This record gives sequence, structure tokens and C-alpha cells, in this order.
Amino acid sequence: MDVVVRIPKDNNKQITNQLRIISSKLTELETKFKEFGNGYRNWVSKQSFPVEATVATTSGAIQGAAFGGLFGAAAQVAGHVFPEHSPAIKAFCSGPVAEARIMAAMEGARASVTCIMKRIKGKEDVQTRMAAGFGAGATLGMIRPRDSYGAVYAAMLGVVGALVGGVFFQLGQKTSQLPGEYTRTRCMLSNLGLQNYEENFKKGLLTDITMPLLTDSVLRDARVPLGPRLLILDHIARDPELQKMRQHHVG
Repeated sequence: MDVVVRIPKDNNKQITNQLRIISSKLTELETKFKEFGNGYRNWVSKQSFPVEATVATTSGAIQGAAFGGLFGAAAQVAGHVFPEHSPAIKAFCSGPVAEARIMAAMEGARASVTCIMKRIKGKEDVQTRMAAGFGAGATLGMIRPRDSYGAVYAAMLGVVGALVGGVFFQLGQKTSQLPGEYTRTRCMLSNLGLQNYEENFKKGLLTDITMPLLTDSVLRDARVPLGPRLLILDHIARDPELQKMRQHHVG
């Protein structure tokens, strides 16, 4: 005998409302995190070079240490779960403390070189990423030397790191320029309480890469009312990253 379970419509509405609330909270957290990141980058950019370099290097080292510690711990667990592969895992990965130290040095070097290159060139480009990758790879080679070929090994890993950094930068540039990206636009509208105008942006093909170029006339053509237009333009004017992008387009 088949039993049919019916869920009351009220429960469906409650579940839907809860999902909407959760989605709204996640979007709000994402927006707040991005605003914090923008504020942090704006603060760092106004500091003297020694302060900026120190903050960048320390931040990179802390992130690297956290990642290395987790990676080392995961490797230890894998060695216990697969004891037959334990020698190979130990040869490839040290313990949590050792991996934390290695990754802290690598990411600290990467962040430091990136900071120096950005100060010199005024922007982050493929050369900056390649130089940072070389610094991280060479640091790894010096920490983990191979017999008497320490310097050669470090140089080889530096070259590999530079190539990987350059390739990933180019891939990131192509991905960020895809015409269908509305992630940043969606976050901006959500933060301003203007989610209802997301369709206006999509119909006008006003994607993330067009945000720095938005003007009152453009938003008017997209059928965005005056009040929301003012809020959007004010948000763009207050965002340091968008202003840099606008200057780059104008230049």
C-alpha cells in the first residue's frame, strides 16, 4: 500500500521564506566582506611604503601559514587512513608545523614582491604576477634544497613559479572580462536595496566590467529611476577600486 505524505502549503511558504532570508544574509555578508576588502586596500594604499610592505608581507605569511598547517594536517590524516601510501605522502609533505613554516615563507615572499612591483609599476599586471611567482618558487627551493644543487633548484622553481603566475593572471583577466558577469553588479544592487533593477542591468548588458563607466544618462537609458541612479552613482564614486578602473579606462 502506497503512503502519500503531503506537506502543508504553509510549511512550503515557511521553507521558501527561510531560504530567501538565508540567501539575503549570505549576499549581505559577501557585500560586507568586499567592502571591508576595499576599505583595507584603500587604507594600505595611503600608507608609506615600509608600512605597506610590512602589512602585505605579514598578511601573506599568516595566510600561508594557515593554509600550510591545514595541508600538513590533512596529509597526516591521509597517511593514517592509507598506511600503504604513508612513505610517499611523507616524502611529498611534511607535518603541519613544517608546512605552515614553508607556506608562510612562500606567501610572505609573494606578497612582498607583489607590493614592491605594484609600487614601481603603479598597477598589478602580468610582470608583477610573474615576479611574485618567481619569488615564491625560489623561496620554496631555498627552504627545500636538493643535495648540492640548492641554488639551481631554487632558480628552477622560481622560473616555474613565474610561468604559473603569468598563466593564471592571463586566465583571470580573460575570465573577469566575460560579458555575462554580473556578480559585482548584483552585490552592489543588493547592498543598496535595489535588487529590483537587476533585470534593467541585464537587459542593457551593463555587466561588471561596465560599472566604472556608468553615468546618469546610461542609467536613464536602462530605465533606472532618478533616486536609484543617485544611489548607484554615489556608490561608484565612493569605491576606490572602481575609481581606479574608471581612471584606467579614461587614460
